[in-house]
Amino acid sequence: MKNLKYILSAFMAGVALSLVSCDEFLEEKPLNQKASNEFWQTKKDAETGVAALYFGGVPYLNEAGGGWQPKATMYTGIISGLFYDDHGDSQLAEAAKASTYTLEKFSSPAMTLWHEFYKGISRANFVLANVSTMTDVLDPATIDQYVAEGKFFRAYAYFYLVKEFGDVPYVDEPYTSPEDMYKERMPAAEVYQRIIADLSDIATGSALPNKSFYENGCRVTRAMAQTLLAEVYLQRAGYPVNGGNADYEQAARTAELVITGGSAALEQAEGSSDDLSSAFNVIKNSKTSREIIYAKEYDYWNNNVGNGYADLCIGSDATMWKDAEGNPVFKKSLLHKAYQPCDMIFKSYAPEDIRGHEKQIFFNRFTDKTGVEHELNYPGIWSWFEEDAEINNHGGDNNIPTMRYPEVLLIAAEGYARTGNTAKAQEYLNQVRKRAGLAPATATGDELIQAILTERLHEFPVEFKVWDDIRRTRLYPEAAGDYSGKLNWVALSGAKIQNKPVEQVKVGAIPEWVLLWPIPQDEIQRNPSLEQNPGWQ
Repeated sequence: MKNLKYILSAFMAGVALSLVSCDEFLEEKPLNQKASNEFWQTKKDAETGVAALYFGGVPYLNEAGGGWQPKATMYTGIISGLFYDDHGDSQLAEAAKASTYTLEKFSSPAMTLWHEFYKGISRANFVLANVSTMTDVLDPATIDQYVAEGKFFRAYAYFYLVKEFGDVPYVDEPYTSPEDMYKERMPAAEVYQRIIADLSDIATGSALPNKSFYENGCRVTRAMAQTLLAEVYLQRAGYPVNGGNADYEQAARTAELVITGGSAALEQAEGSSDDLSSAFNVIKNSKTSREIIYAKEYDYWNNNVGNGYADLCIGSDATMWKDAEGNPVFKKSLLHKAYQPCDMIFKSYAPEDIRGHEKQIFFNRFTDKTGVEHELNYPGIWSWFEEDAEINNHGGDNNIPTMRYPEVLLIAAEGYARTGNTAKAQEYLNQVRKRAGLAPATATGDELIQAILTERLHEFPVEFKVWDDIRRTRLYPEAAGDYSGKLNWVALSGAKIQNKPVEQVKVGAIPEWVLLWPIPQDEIQRNPSLEQNPGWQ
């Protein structure tokens, strides 16, 4: 019954939302509650139900956690050892540092993920079950759009579920009674097929507009569906489903739909500057960039809805900084490094790589308004730093990108590299490298694949993608020489697992079964049809 309570309360929470354009900001606005049998009657009901899709589920991982705890988006990077939580008092952080993988320490964060994913699925199922019947209040184009948004968010949630947990129960209709809840786990390969069916239906049709994310008012676009579908094929191509070359080819071809679609583009594609007007600073601060295919939206200034990433971009040493008049530089007292890259990552950027330069993705120094320059004890995350938020102690105003055009290029590059089309792989890889100030890559074969994996880590070090790459390839990055611009991706089973920001490693410390989360113990108690993932018993 508690499961049903979760599902129904998740939906009714979504019912208490209204839909506005991105110009006004997509935000939660409480409405008078309706009984469930009175809902899905008016145009406003449909708008409200669709608005709920943008809050629960995968997007909410940006909110779950925070304070002195890592956000849910950060969990897997911390498990990898490549990133660390400086405060370190969460069970997850403690377990990652000690390489201790127990059900006791992992079940609670696993439940956070499980609950949010199924919340998103529940909301999507209600939309899909109802809007298509509302022909008396919605025109056909609006119904098609809402159905497409429902399919996108259902696929989005199931993609995360199947990545994180493997076989999972598949639900594609609203829960209406407790008897509907006790479903067995569906094999991951079949779940992937359902995800692909939802996305294929909307990735090439006309229900979603061929516009950029911001041009479309921060609503689901065709490029979002295509990018997610390309991610799905890339992930399924590797472990544990092992879709192989067929999926790598599909990943590349689907990515090319975005490339040729014209709605997305690199900022400063011919080569970025490395000042505060660089491509990476535009991406950080912009709410118009065509490079951003999807972002978690925030609006502190107009709606007092700020992101919590500004709290987690620098260490607590910055709270002690004083300006020339002896006043604290920052009013924000809650500053800590909840997701800090290990030294190996910092040292792997080539000197000419703009992404490794000061105030691009990371930073070491800050000059306050009185002209005093301060230096951090350990590099901060410039991508999340917002000066006014730190000085005046409020949430960040910047959006947090989830999908960017460079990922599309690198998906195409890897798909073609793994299926023998070296020329196309190099073409797409080198577009990303050129923007970063790097010479064209001429590698072939396995060396080319290694270069693409390295490029993914260098382009997205704080966008939470590396664990997916480790999981699907069973490879882990090791140092290949300081400032060489390279990493060696070696078999996970014998890899030197990073554990702290300094060079302390543990060989083979992550067994393969840790690549899937445990099924939350509470969920197994509620649903006797579920079995625990191997290794977590």
